[in-house]
Amino acid sequence: MGIFRDCLFRLGRTIGIWLLLGVMVFGLVTLPAGLAQETATLGETPPAEPAPVSQTTVGNVVDGFPVVLDGQVLFMVREGIEGATTAEERAEIISQRILTIAHTPDMTPDSVRFTTEGNHSVVQAEDTILFTVRPEDEAAFGIAHPELAATAVERIQAGLLTYRERRSLRRLLTNLVATVLSTMAIFLVLRGIFFASSKLLTYIQQRRDAGTLSIQIQSVQLLGAGATSYLLMALVRLVRLGLTLIGLYLYVPFVLSQFPATEVVGDRLLQDIADRLNLLAQGFVAYLPQLAMLAILVLVTRYVIEFANQVIIELGRHDVYPWFYPEWVQPTVRLVSLLIAAIALVVAGPYLPGFGSPAFQGISLFVGALLTLGSSSAVANALSGIILIYTRAFQLGDFIRIDDIVGEVEDKSLFVTRVLTPKQETVTIPNASVLNSNVTNYSAICRESNGYLLLYTTITLGYDVPWRTVHQVLIDAAQATPHIQHEPVPFVLQTALNDFNVSYQLNAYTAYPAKMPVIYSELHQNIQDKCNQVGIEILSPTFSALRDGNHSTIPGDYLPADYQSPGFVMQLPKPPPPTA
Repeated sequence: MGIFRDCLFRLGRTIGIWLLLGVMVFGLVTLPAGLAQETATLGETPPAEPAPVSQTTVGNVVDGFPVVLDGQVLFMVREGIEGATTAEERAEIISQRILTIAHTPDMTPDSVRFTTEGNHSVVQAEDTILFTVRPEDEAAFGIAHPELAATAVERIQAGLLTYRERRSLRRLLTNLVATVLSTMAIFLVLRGIFFASSKLLTYIQQRRDAGTLSIQIQSVQLLGAGATSYLLMALVRLVRLGLTLIGLYLYVPFVLSQFPATEVVGDRLLQDIADRLNLLAQGFVAYLPQLAMLAILVLVTRYVIEFANQVIIELGRHDVYPWFYPEWVQPTVRLVSLLIAAIALVVAGPYLPGFGSPAFQGISLFVGALLTLGSSSAVANALSGIILIYTRAFQLGDFIRIDDIVGEVEDKSLFVTRVLTPKQETVTIPNASVLNSNVTNYSAICRESNGYLLLYTTITLGYDVPWRTVHQVLIDAAQATPHIQHEPVPFVLQTALNDFNVSYQLNAYTAYPAKMPVIYSELHQNIQDKCNQVGIEILSPTFSALRDGNHSTIPGDYLPADYQSPGFVMQLPKPPPPTA
């Protein structure tokens, strides 16, 4: 019972609001007409101006000037009264007299008649003369004055009937009902628009939360879920606003045109809508040939791009064109597609709306200036990116060194290269800087020829340690290290015989360039362990000795068996010669 009572209360409140609105509208639209009728009854002539007419019915000397009642043209006046009024003034006077008759309830349309007197006819309503059809009018229209007068009387009577019928109580009630119904209709329409848009926005939000709202073309993701939902929500709100404005733009003129007091404004708004729709339709029809040409260009461009893509994919086959590498396929497809699209855009330029207009030219100059002034570094990076692609310096996933930056290639775009270091730091390097730097690729040999990267490290040991023992210990340490290949076998090079020690360089092969830091760490650990096991101290000795330098430095095998080192020779300085 509580729910039923609440529903009845809401229904009663809604009906009361609509009735109150209807009474207010009825009072507003009937008040001007009632005042006019009361004034006419008192015998006064209400101040009335001829209703404005459209531009097509504005008079001129050739066609004449219109006699207007309630915005409707009754007939035209081409001749004035010589020495008294012009044709335009005469038409205005006749219009005011007819309007006075329309505001006088005692005068019925049937009271309008004409009488013929000699060479002219007089049109009057009871005792009020409206105008006289003279021989000049007969000559201007080429019709006898009785016929002209009869035609004018018929049109005046029809105009008076229409004027009063439009202001009758029955017509006002009908218009009021139409206003209330149209108000309810626009309310329901707007309610439906907002309800549908709310449901659609909720659905978009749900799809966004589920992560199923991204836009992809084949394997290329154009927009993520967040960007797509933002655009769709903005589009829904824009469409909702547009539909709301269109509904109100149609509703307001319709309601205003229902009542005589506001009919002129409503008709103007409706005429404005019709004119704009007509211009829009004419512009669309006139643009159809260019639109058809644009559609043809889009279709041709699409098929040309598809054909070019197939050719490029065919070039990337190993067994057909070995000089065209597979990693060139995707960037070449993008570059060729961009080039074809740019050519198609240039060809389609003359067919675009507004092409050649000052606004279009201004935007073109502005964009050109921006590209000229602000894109020098961007163009340099883009060209460098293209060069890096086709020089095959590195690929995604390669372990490289660029100057002092070592890491795995995480991203390689047209403008920048991103490297992920072993410390999990992402370093972004402009392609122009990459092109001007030395790039060391540790992964190329493994990827391209299934070879192995050669890792090397150097230790220094004294001359007292047998070199053959050092070689074996270092090779054992390398073979004990994970990710070091046993075939090819690691080897040792003696790279320098220093003053106090020997430089031993251990060389070992690996197929895991990306694990270089870990491999080096484990290799050094194993070198320490193996050297300690055989009693080798990993030292770089430096000697300070006091020795008898009299012994010959020639090896003992070359010296005589009875060779003895000479002793130190000490000599006193010679005394000075005696003086005389």
